[in-house]
Amino acid sequence: MSSRPEPGAFRRLLAPLLGVLLLATPALAQVKPAPAAAELTSEQKLVLGERMYRQGILPSGEPMSSIVSGDVQVAGTSFSCVSCHLRGGLGSWEGGIVTLPTNAARLSIPRYWKFPNLSLEERKELKLQNPPARPAYTDATLAHLIRTGRDPGGTDMHPVMPRYYLSDPDMAILLHYLANLSARHSPGVIGDTLHFATVITPEVSVDDQQAMLVPINNYVKRHNQFSAGFGNRMYLGVGGNEMSGAYRKMALSVWRLQGAPDTWGRQLEAFLAKDPVFAMLGGISYGDWKPVHDFCERSQLPCLFPITDLPAVSDTDWYTQYFSKGYYQEGQAAARYLNGLDNPAAARKVLQLVQDTPQGRALAQGFREAWAELGQPPIKELPLPREGALDASGLAAILDQEKPSTVLLWTGDSIYPALDALLRKGPTPVNGFLSARLLGAQVTSLPEQVRAHVWITYPYREPHLEPKFSAYADTLLAGLTKRHPETRVSTRTYAMVQVLRQALMDMDRHFYRDNLLDRIGMQRDQILPDYLRLSFGPGQRYASKGCYIMQVGPGATPVLVRKSEWVIH
Repeated sequence: MSSRPEPGAFRRLLAPLLGVLLLATPALAQVKPAPAAAELTSEQKLVLGERMYRQGILPSGEPMSSIVSGDVQVAGTSFSCVSCHLRGGLGSWEGGIVTLPTNAARLSIPRYWKFPNLSLEERKELKLQNPPARPAYTDATLAHLIRTGRDPGGTDMHPVMPRYYLSDPDMAILLHYLANLSARHSPGVIGDTLHFATVITPEVSVDDQQAMLVPINNYVKRHNQFSAGFGNRMYLGVGGNEMSGAYRKMALSVWRLQGAPDTWGRQLEAFLAKDPVFAMLGGISYGDWKPVHDFCERSQLPCLFPITDLPAVSDTDWYTQYFSKGYYQEGQAAARYLNGLDNPAAARKVLQLVQDTPQGRALAQGFREAWAELGQPPIKELPLPREGALDASGLAAILDQEKPSTVLLWTGDSIYPALDALLRKGPTPVNGFLSARLLGAQVTSLPEQVRAHVWITYPYREPHLEPKFSAYADTLLAGLTKRHPETRVSTRTYAMVQVLRQALMDMDRHFYRDNLLDRIGMQRDQILPDYLRLSFGPGQRYASKGCYIMQVGPGATPVLVRKSEWVIH
């Protein structure tokens, strides 16, 4: 529900886009007769209202029907409420257009042009007398706005806001949902303190645990010192409360998991029942994060940037914000780079050799799925044993049998002694791919004779630039990694802290879990250690969206040489 309409230029820009969206609208489920609203329980109304708000689908199963910009017809499945008002209902801003909140707490009070976030009690205390831009909504005036685009103060909303054709029963269901949307603070908001947790899985070394915990605990300690020192003074000024979210106290619990991954969900449920928290900060695991990911989805609990190279890869899940897709993303980058080469011979016949580990399988899956999306034919995959190395004769035999133009070697540095086989395939050597993340510190130990024929997927910023950004981090938050050596664990923790700090500022006092993720989705690109950049957007769950392709340079002390731009997944 946007305000301050602008001339028809935006309509002319929007209409072609909406045409594309309409063509792309997915087929809907078979339409079923909708029950009468009076027959529904409150919970059933919430489920149906949520589907209207988020997906633009009526209780009958049909798409909601609306117009924008005066006369452009658009289906709700292409342009739903959540597209602009976001999941928590607190609104958004983009391209100079401000979308106002549509959640229960904000609709039920008047809206003012000056200091709109102040409560009525605060306005009275500060003796602010300016009249409201609009009165509080009633069911009747809110229904009128949804259908006509005019608020109870007589202001016409921006023409881009859809005007929906809803029957009275369907309107009642949507209004019931809005009356409950972000109506009460989420669990973990207790008094003046926001409660958080972080998760550690059992295989993580003590050093890596400390590399994450020391920065987080230092940040919480410093945050609480600032909260005590500045919070009260901020409340004294007009509008001071608007930043109060950044000055709430913080408390951090450490949830240490034990045993097999299939027991982690039950352990996490017990932790959360005993210690309700607002969100999870970071977390660290060497293995598959999916058990924790699934718990967060079930519990509707945000998890911000866990340190894992094996995230759950999903286009629909909501509650975990990752740095990247990890190993899967390196496989994607290899596919896109190979597909885009000027030399089509390299992509003529591709073979994947996949070590039977979670890392190898994730690399192979990323390549396979991206390769298919690019319209390329299926490739052959051969498994490598989980333990032991493929020797030179074994690799040569595979190459003789399969005759690939490019071989993806999703294994560690144990393959190095066998790589001579790539060069012994006649006048045209076989190209190879390796993963820098799998190779770790051994990446520059690649045998020199094969370096010109092996590409390396490299998911971080260029190595020679990393010290600059690490130094920037140390300066900006001096002491964050105090008395602890800097590693990728600590620098990624620092990046999580920076995103969290901005999100707390942007949340104001609207402590709803979905709103936390909405505010992160509205942040500008962040230039932080490790990654070229972290980019955000509504509903986006993977902030680093690319990977370099590198080669190891010549000489006894080689450096990585960039062979591509940032390959976007």
